[in-house]
Amino acid sequence: MEAGAHPAARRGAWSALGAGFTVLFVCTGVNFSFGILFKPMLLEFGWDRGTLALASTASLLVYGLAQPFFGRLVDRFGPRRVILPSMLVMALGTGLVGRVHTPWQLILLYGVVAAAGYTGTSILPISVHISRWFPGQRGFVMAVGACGFSLGHLMFTQVAAHATEAVGWRRTYLLLAGLLVLFFVLIAAWLHDPPPLHAGPGSPVPSLDLAHSLTQRVAMGTPAFWWMAGGYVGCGFTDFLLTTHLPPFATDLGLSQSVAANAVTLWGAANIAGILLAGSLADRVGTRRALVATYLLRAASLAFLLLVRNTWQLYLFAALFGATFFTTAPLTSTFVGNLFGPAYQGAIFGAGNMFHHFAGGLGSYAGGLAFDLTRSYRAIFAASAILVAASALFTSLARPPYRSAR
Repeated sequence: MEAGAHPAARRGAWSALGAGFTVLFVCTGVNFSFGILFKPMLLEFGWDRGTLALASTASLLVYGLAQPFFGRLVDRFGPRRVILPSMLVMALGTGLVGRVHTPWQLILLYGVVAAAGYTGTSILPISVHISRWFPGQRGFVMAVGACGFSLGHLMFTQVAAHATEAVGWRRTYLLLAGLLVLFFVLIAAWLHDPPPLHAGPGSPVPSLDLAHSLTQRVAMGTPAFWWMAGGYVGCGFTDFLLTTHLPPFATDLGLSQSVAANAVTLWGAANIAGILLAGSLADRVGTRRALVATYLLRAASLAFLLLVRNTWQLYLFAALFGATFFTTAPLTSTFVGNLFGPAYQGAIFGAGNMFHHFAGGLGSYAGGLAFDLTRSYRAIFAASAILVAASALFTSLARPPYRSAR
């Protein structure tokens, strides 16, 4: 909130931030539990890994394709009317995963139904929700809300792991669905949209500059959008390259599975620190510069990955890369608002997110293909470092276009 804002508005804004944080915490945690439950499902079904992984691939594609659609829904109806039904859809799909017996059922329920629900509860609607409550102070508060993503990832992987040992993976999915329903009741009473965007003089929430916002169609016709999206492509490619291939890379070095797991945990912890630091930096030097710095740090970490040979080096890489992992999402959402105005921020950010996730699917596949061809990850890691350095350059070239009302 801006200095001098009405005390009731300040309380409402911080409450709204807490609600957004909680939505990300729960829904991201449930969504990312699939990796923990992958092996128990594999053991029961006897499928090959590629077949089971199709559900994850489908989820990623649905998430990417649905971004512009959900962005328009958020812009038209507000975040609350998108988030609440999406939580129920996600709960339905998640609960029914515990009943599957065939690959097509898993792909449909996890890869389509639950994924569609997750799209409506992810960083896209939450970032718009937060930016509307804090129109004059987005960097750090957006980072605080985005920490729900990282904490949910860390906490729910432990919940899923312990629940699976105690009751099996099928009942674990029922438990996760039950948690979604329980939190839906809480969020339904807690989550509120801010006063209308056209708030006038004397409104407790500062008004947003709607008159100079660009629509999605107009924004996508500007160089600024493509420079921004081009930078975000490098982010998506390396995100899913590393989430998929860092553990097998670690074991290829002769390190244990526990070391690989510790690296992933350290990655998540570093991400929380990275999000908060980048949010503070954005408030001081601007979102563009904070994004460029984040991409440069990621490029440096990927270059260092070429030198990793032992445990401490792997942990150092995990800390460096982890500090940039989800950090780009809240920064990019804020950057979109800075470039094109707030009125259609959801739709424009959704379009950028679509390219991010398409690149992510390519990165995951390219890592496996590169290893199959060369028996090493060195070439793909080197190419990724160059790609993210290009992301920094592209982002630095994105400047607000001349704006008109439409």
